[in-house]
Amino acid sequence: MQCLVVIVGALAVAAALAEGLAVLPHDTYPGFTVKKFPGDHVMNYRLLETGFSQFFTVLDDGLVMTTSDLSPLVNRPVNLVVLEESPNSTSTHTLQLYVLDRRDMLRFPEELYEDAHVIENAAKATKVTGLPVLLAIGEGAGGSSLKYTIISGNEDHAFALQEEKTRNGTGVRLVTAKTLDREQKPSYELKVQASDSRGIDKAITSVKVEVEDENDNSPVFAQNVYRFTISDLKSGSGLGNKTETVRFSSVGKVSAVDADGDKVAYRLAVPSNLVVIVPQTGEILLTGDPPVVPGEDTEVELAVEAHDLRTPSRTSQPAQVWLQFAAPMPDDDSDDALQHLATPHRVFKRRVTRAVRPTKRTDFTEGDGEVEGKIVFQLEKETERETFKIRDENPWVTVEPNGAVRVKKKWDYEELGPEKTIDFWVTITNAGVGG
Repeated sequence: MQCLVVIVGALAVAAALAEGLAVLPHDTYPGFTVKKFPGDHVMNYRLLETGFSQFFTVLDDGLVMTTSDLSPLVNRPVNLVVLEESPNSTSTHTLQLYVLDRRDMLRFPEELYEDAHVIENAAKATKVTGLPVLLAIGEGAGGSSLKYTIISGNEDHAFALQEEKTRNGTGVRLVTAKTLDREQKPSYELKVQASDSRGIDKAITSVKVEVEDENDNSPVFAQNVYRFTISDLKSGSGLGNKTETVRFSSVGKVSAVDADGDKVAYRLAVPSNLVVIVPQTGEILLTGDPPVVPGEDTEVELAVEAHDLRTPSRTSQPAQVWLQFAAPMPDDDSDDALQHLATPHRVFKRRVTRAVRPTKRTDFTEGDGEVEGKIVFQLEKETERETFKIRDENPWVTVEPNGAVRVKKKWDYEELGPEKTIDFWVTITNAGVGG
């Protein structure tokens, strides 16, 4: 229980006096300080006679205190008049006191309720759980019913009090007055006051409300588009035809954050034979040989996603990742061979960037490939001048210039290998720009 006005103590009385009225319990001991007026050697204080001089007194330094048992004053208003005298002026101060039987004074069963919680985004008027009906004990200075109010901590009017009857009387239930957002404010510290109908006796309790997190935010990438350049590849000349790459070398890293504070994991939107992404870190590792064309840069487009580690989980909007593989540089031996072969000639390098479209993934059943020559799907053209050609011979499918992918040989599930996939590269030529 936290009753700032009614508990015997200097802070309680001071708080009551600040409101113009002090409530004292009937068993307040003699010598209890009611109020201290500012005093110095030039001021003098006297208590004027109002019929209560046998219960109270004021010292020369301005301290007002009790002098005897207050039981005869129960349920009676007490007005004290203090005269302040100085060499140049005289003034009076009025103290309003009210004495109550301690057993009738208002109080809450608990000073502090700290297990209250409510989930964010809950509808208006949702009951705060972990908190009983707030019902003050005692009758105060009398009257019909008690009044309950939230006197502090209710930022943006987030909460309200809803009357509710119990077998012990009518109290109030704490409910939401609006939808709450944990990311904006994760907790509230409220003070709820009960007062009698005359506004004389009051009791206060504190309520700590935690706003529980709901998974209402998807991860967001730091960038919508990532570009990474890989330029340390080596290749042989036309004499060697070799390309050196380091398997599982890092080619870049993506990152995303979740506003709910959840941990984030990463994945490729479409699986790739070229790279993998480390789920825990977002690091992109090279696992295959890039499509290398001598003298030309190659670009590969990927789509990556981030998802939070919650149940149910939320997934981000995909981020676009471009990997640019610089044209492989010939090694020293290849350069020597070229120099011998082309001594009378001047050799110029032409750097061209060739784009690689995202991997297309389509799911089929074994029965879809039973008929040889059947068109199983159609590659999409970006311009009417584009033509298609399968880069390497594939035993299962063939690609026509118009993009039609046909069954070349009846599909056999048992012969497709452990991954049960048919993988192939398609070269796209745009006649409008010279191939």
